[in-house]
Amino acid sequence: MSRVKSFLTELDDYELAFFAKFKLLTYMKETQSEIKEYLIERNLNESKIDRLISENPKSKLNDDRKRCPRCYSDKIRNDKVEWTNTGGGIGIGDEVATWDGIGGRATYKDEVICNVCGNWLEDPNQEKPLPTSKKILYGIWDFVIGVLRN
Repeated sequence: MSRVKSFLTELDDYELAFFAKFKLLTYMKETQSEIKEYLIERNLNESKIDRLISENPKSKLNDDRKRCPRCYSDKIRNDKVEWTNTGGGIGIGDEVATWDGIGGRATYKDEVICNVCGNWLEDPNQEKPLPTSKKILYGIWDFVIGVLRN
């Protein structure tokens, strides 16, 4: 069994629906074909996928697990990454990280991504594509910081 199929067997129908909707096209064509075959095996077509996403019962769960705000899965990947985007922030953590960087030391932060739908829960280096509204907000923030520094 391939790694992809092994991962897919661990998903319930709701998680598989979110995976198909949000992550399928991020894979290479050959792997997409394998995933589509598995979706057929599990009897998931486009209309059923949309229905499962809209009625996801996990959205009503109130437990102590860390869950994705988009698909409500608890299959979350937490990676320690070197924090490279330290400039422009305000706060002691930002200042310490900036000085550590100048001194040649790395600061690490958690990068948290949903393994099911690919949603980024925490992105310390702001690597994921931002929606236009956040780009505007960050642009305004960068302008304000620039004015305050001058």
